Amino acid sequence: MLPTEIAELPRPLAFVLPGGGALGAYQVGVLKALAEAGVTPDLMVGVSAGAVNAALYTWNHGADGAHRMEAVWRGIRRRDLLRLHPGRLAMAFAGRHPSFLDNRHGHAFLRRNFGHRLVEDAPIRLALVATDLSTGEAVALTSGSVATAVLASTAFPGVYPPVAIDGRMLIDGGVVADIPLEITAALGARSALVLAVPPLATVGDPPTRAIEILFRASTLGVEAHGRTILRRPPPGLMVAEISAPPSSLTTFDVGRSAGVIDIGYAAAAEWLATAGTARSATESAPSS
Repeated sequence: MLPTEIAELPRPLAFVLPGGGALGAYQVGVLKALAEAGVTPDLMVGVSAGAVNAALYTWNHGADGAHRMEAVWRGIRRRDLLRLHPGRLAMAFAGRHPSFLDNRHGHAFLRRNFGHRLVEDAPIRLALVATDLSTGEAVALTSGSVATAVLASTAFPGVYPPVAIDGRMLIDGGVVADIPLEITAALGARSALVLAVPPLATVGDPPTRAIEILFRASTLGVEAHGRTILRRPPPGLMVAEISAPPSSLTTFDVGRSAGVIDIGYAAAAEWLATAGTARSATESAPSS
């Protein structure tokens, strides 16, 4: 799909950014290529790591902003987000904590980057998606603290604690809506550009350790659900996907994913230059 073809998509146009943990770095390269091509959204919808990118992009859009986003991701270190505390791990296994890690360091990282900004003040309309732990409902956060909303959208269950917002206990939006096209349509978008993250490379021997099997199964389930959603978008919403090649990196390879930015940039530039080869678009789809 050429930039001129994207310009002809019905407005409002949403950029939809699914989750992927450390692999969210790929979306930064894609956003950089889109910005250089002059492709701009009317709405940003982000989930989990995609929520980080959606929020960063709304205040850092355009080519210069994309470079600032790139600097943030290249500067992330594992200790910024993932710090193990043996006492907390033991208490979590004993059922005395809702998660294996606390979110203090992640919240501090988000406050450094977003300060006291509010979602409703975003220069580009912004929605950050989380999951209501009580009801299993996908929740679009469109107001309130950006840092808190992103914290909720990225609260990987069991790893980070749920986040309380407006009486709801919220966890990672990717649990039920990693590609939230229904929410995107409900927010008024008429077309959506989905910025995928690299799927899990499944070549080689399967994992053998319990925690690795758990994360592999979770990732495969989310990816399968996402493919189903893309095949059956909501009626009236035209959808195009910028796909991504598989990667051996995992969700928790924080601090090792900077190189994925360059891969995303190159792949998106090629996609933009090749009409129709990566497009999965329809104006409507059966509802049943």
